Amino acid sequence: MEFNLEVHLNIEGTGLAVRGRFSARNKKEFANVAHKYIQSIKHETGYRRTFIEMVMVDGTEDITDEVRKIENKPIPPMDDIFW
Repeated sequence: MEFNLEVHLNIEGTGLAVRGRFSARNKKEFANVAHKYIQSIKHETGYRRTFIEMVMVDGTEDITDEVRKIENKPIPPMDDIFW
């Protein structure tokens, strides 16, 4: 399933708006795909302080809150990992 993604970010006071066409298996994956795209932008910009202002799918569906929840998820402790 293909969808259009529009992302508005604020990177240390500078606004950035980017768009692209992405694919996902279903609608539930839209937020994960958007988060991965935002992470790639952060990588390119040197991991500066970034605020997610808006994330839109196909120009109508706002998934900003879902993406922010993924972004703010705590990192699980390494104690539970068995090597």
